Amino acid sequence: MEQYNDDELVSKSELKREMEQLQEYGLQLMSLKPAELARLPLNNALLLAIEESRRITAHEARRRHAQFVGKLMREEVSQSVVPALLELKNPQRLRWLMDWQDRLVDLPNARAAETLIDEMMSRYDATDRQQLRNLCRNIISARVDREAPAAKQDKYRRERKKLSDYLNSLEKNQPL
Repeated sequence: MEQYNDDELVSKSELKREMEQLQEYGLQLMSLKPAELARLPLNNALLLAIEESRRITAHEARRRHAQFVGKLMREEVSQSVVPALLELKNPQRLRWLMDWQDRLVDLPNARAAETLIDEMMSRYDATDRQQLRNLCRNIISARVDREAPAAKQDKYRRERKKLSDYLNSLEKNQPL
Protein backbone atom coordinates (compact mmCIF):
# COMPACT_ATOMS: atom_id res chain seq x y z
CA MET A 1 0.00 0.00 0.00
CA GLU A 2 1.29 3.46 -0.90
CA GLN A 3 1.77 5.93 1.90
CA TYR A 4 0.25 9.41 1.66
CA ASN A 5 2.84 12.18 1.60
CA ASP A 6 1.63 15.70 2.39
CA ASP A 7 5.03 17.40 2.00
CA GLU A 8 4.57 18.23 -1.67
CA LEU A 9 1.18 19.90 -1.29
CA VAL A 10 1.12 23.66 -0.82
CA SER A 11 -1.61 25.09 1.34
CA LYS A 12 -4.07 27.65 0.05
CA SER A 13 -2.71 30.22 2.52
CA GLU A 14 0.82 29.66 1.27
CA LEU A 15 -0.33 30.18 -2.32
CA LYS A 16 -2.02 33.43 -1.30
CA ARG A 17 1.16 34.64 0.42
CA GLU A 18 3.17 33.85 -2.70
CA MET A 19 0.68 35.75 -4.89
CA GLU A 20 0.77 38.77 -2.56
CA GLN A 21 4.56 38.72 -2.69
CA LEU A 22 4.50 38.63 -6.49
CA GLN A 23 2.05 41.56 -6.46
CA GLU A 24 4.49 43.46 -4.25
CA TYR A 25 7.28 42.73 -6.71
CA GLY A 26 4.93 43.88 -9.47
CA LEU A 27 4.44 47.20 -7.66
CA GLN A 28 8.19 47.57 -7.35
CA LEU A 29 8.57 46.88 -11.08
CA MET A 30 5.85 49.44 -11.85
CA SER A 31 7.77 52.08 -9.89
CA LEU A 32 11.11 51.53 -11.68
CA LYS A 33 12.50 53.94 -14.24
CA PRO A 34 12.72 52.78 -17.88
CA ALA A 35 16.53 52.57 -17.71
CA GLU A 36 16.30 50.24 -14.73
CA LEU A 37 13.62 48.15 -16.43
CA ALA A 38 15.88 47.71 -19.45
CA ARG A 39 18.43 45.93 -17.25
CA LEU A 40 15.93 43.31 -16.07
CA PRO A 41 15.12 40.11 -18.01
CA LEU A 42 11.46 40.91 -18.75
CA ASN A 43 9.33 39.29 -21.44
CA ASN A 44 7.20 41.40 -23.79
CA ALA A 45 3.87 40.82 -22.01
CA LEU A 46 5.28 41.89 -18.66
CA LEU A 47 7.04 44.89 -20.17
CA LEU A 48 3.83 46.03 -21.88
CA ALA A 49 1.86 45.64 -18.64
CA ILE A 50 4.43 47.73 -16.76
CA GLU A 51 4.34 50.43 -19.45
CA GLU A 52 0.54 50.40 -19.28
CA SER A 53 0.70 50.98 -15.53
CA ARG A 54 2.28 54.39 -16.09
CA ARG A 55 -1.04 55.67 -17.44
CA ILE A 56 -3.09 54.41 -14.49
CA THR A 57 -3.61 56.94 -11.72
CA ALA A 58 -6.69 55.68 -9.85
CA HIS A 59 -5.83 53.79 -6.68
CA GLU A 60 -8.16 50.82 -7.18
CA ALA A 61 -7.26 50.47 -10.86
CA ARG A 62 -3.57 50.53 -9.94
CA ARG A 63 -4.15 47.81 -7.34
CA ARG A 64 -5.96 45.63 -9.88
CA HIS A 65 -3.23 46.23 -12.42
CA ALA A 66 -0.64 45.19 -9.82
CA GLN A 67 -2.60 41.95 -9.48
CA PHE A 68 -2.39 41.51 -13.24
CA VAL A 69 1.37 42.12 -13.22
CA GLY A 70 1.66 39.60 -10.37
CA LYS A 71 -0.30 37.11 -12.44
CA LEU A 72 2.09 37.59 -15.35
CA MET A 73 5.00 37.06 -12.98
CA ARG A 74 3.54 33.74 -11.80
CA GLU A 75 4.73 32.20 -15.01
CA GLU A 76 8.31 31.07 -15.44
CA VAL A 77 9.41 34.71 -15.67
CA SER A 78 9.47 35.21 -11.89
CA GLN A 79 12.38 32.79 -11.47
CA SER A 80 14.63 35.20 -13.36
CA VAL A 81 12.95 38.56 -12.66
CA VAL A 82 12.74 38.38 -8.86
CA PRO A 83 16.46 37.70 -8.24
CA ALA A 84 17.40 40.41 -10.75
CA LEU A 85 15.03 42.87 -9.05
CA LEU A 86 16.49 42.05 -5.63
CA GLU A 87 20.00 42.49 -7.02
CA LEU A 88 19.01 45.86 -8.50
CA LYS A 89 17.77 47.02 -5.10
CA ASN A 90 20.81 45.64 -3.25
CA PRO A 91 22.67 48.53 -1.56
CA GLN A 92 25.83 46.43 -1.23
CA ARG A 93 26.52 46.75 -4.96
CA LEU A 94 27.47 50.42 -4.67
CA ARG A 95 29.25 49.75 -1.39
CA TRP A 96 31.50 47.28 -3.20
CA LEU A 97 32.48 49.99 -5.71
CA MET A 98 33.33 52.42 -2.91
CA ASP A 99 35.43 49.79 -1.14
CA TRP A 100 37.20 49.02 -4.41
CA GLN A 101 38.08 52.70 -4.83
CA ASP A 102 39.39 52.92 -1.27
CA ARG A 103 41.61 49.89 -1.83
CA LEU A 104 42.91 51.49 -5.01
CA VAL A 105 43.80 54.74 -3.27
CA ASP A 106 45.71 52.84 -0.58
CA LEU A 107 48.01 51.18 -3.13
CA PRO A 108 51.65 52.31 -3.16
CA ASN A 109 51.94 52.72 -6.96
CA ALA A 110 50.05 52.26 -10.21
CA ARG A 111 51.70 48.90 -10.99
CA ALA A 112 50.12 47.35 -7.91
CA ALA A 113 46.68 48.22 -9.29
CA GLU A 114 46.69 45.40 -11.87
CA THR A 115 45.06 42.89 -9.52
CA LEU A 116 42.30 45.39 -8.72
CA ILE A 117 41.82 46.10 -12.42
CA ASP A 118 41.54 42.37 -13.11
CA GLU A 119 38.96 42.12 -10.34
CA MET A 120 36.93 44.92 -11.93
CA MET A 121 37.26 43.34 -15.39
CA SER A 122 35.87 40.05 -14.11
CA ARG A 123 32.93 41.73 -12.38
CA TYR A 124 31.85 44.07 -15.20
CA ASP A 125 31.81 42.87 -18.80
CA ALA A 126 31.84 46.29 -20.48
CA THR A 127 34.98 47.52 -18.71
CA ASP A 128 37.55 49.20 -20.94
CA ARG A 129 40.88 48.07 -19.48
CA GLN A 130 42.88 50.95 -20.92
CA GLN A 131 40.50 53.62 -19.66
CA LEU A 132 40.32 52.02 -16.21
CA ARG A 133 44.11 51.73 -16.08
CA ASN A 134 44.47 55.43 -16.98
CA LEU A 135 41.93 56.50 -14.36
CA CYS A 136 43.68 54.39 -11.71
CA ARG A 137 47.08 55.77 -12.63
CA ASN A 138 45.77 59.35 -12.51
CA ILE A 139 44.15 58.95 -9.10
CA ILE A 140 47.23 57.29 -7.60
CA SER A 141 49.52 60.00 -8.91
CA ALA A 142 47.18 62.76 -7.70
CA ARG A 143 47.11 61.50 -4.09
CA VAL A 144 47.91 64.18 -1.52
CA ASP A 145 47.98 64.54 2.22
CA ARG A 146 45.84 66.96 4.22
CA GLU A 147 48.48 69.70 4.33
CA ALA A 148 48.79 69.90 0.53
CA PRO A 149 47.80 73.06 -1.31
CA ALA A 150 44.17 73.46 -2.29
CA ALA A 151 44.94 73.13 -6.01
CA LYS A 152 46.43 69.65 -5.53
CA GLN A 153 43.52 68.59 -3.32
CA ASP A 154 41.10 69.79 -6.01
CA LYS A 155 42.95 67.77 -8.65
CA TYR A 156 42.70 64.67 -6.46
CA ARG A 157 38.96 65.24 -5.98
CA ARG A 158 38.47 65.66 -9.74
CA GLU A 159 40.35 62.45 -10.51
CA ARG A 160 38.41 60.55 -7.87
CA LYS A 161 35.16 61.93 -9.28
CA LYS A 162 36.13 60.80 -12.80
CA LEU A 163 36.83 57.28 -11.56
CA SER A 164 33.63 57.23 -9.53
CA ASP A 165 31.58 58.38 -12.52
CA TYR A 166 33.12 55.71 -14.73
CA LEU A 167 32.43 52.97 -12.19
CA ASN A 168 28.87 54.16 -11.68
CA SER A 169 28.29 54.10 -15.43
CA LEU A 170 29.57 50.52 -15.51
CA GLU A 171 27.20 49.62 -12.70
CA LYS A 172 24.20 51.26 -14.35
CA ASN A 173 24.80 49.58 -17.71
CA GLN A 174 25.57 46.09 -16.40
CA PRO A 175 22.70 43.71 -17.24
CA LEU A 176 21.40 41.73 -14.29
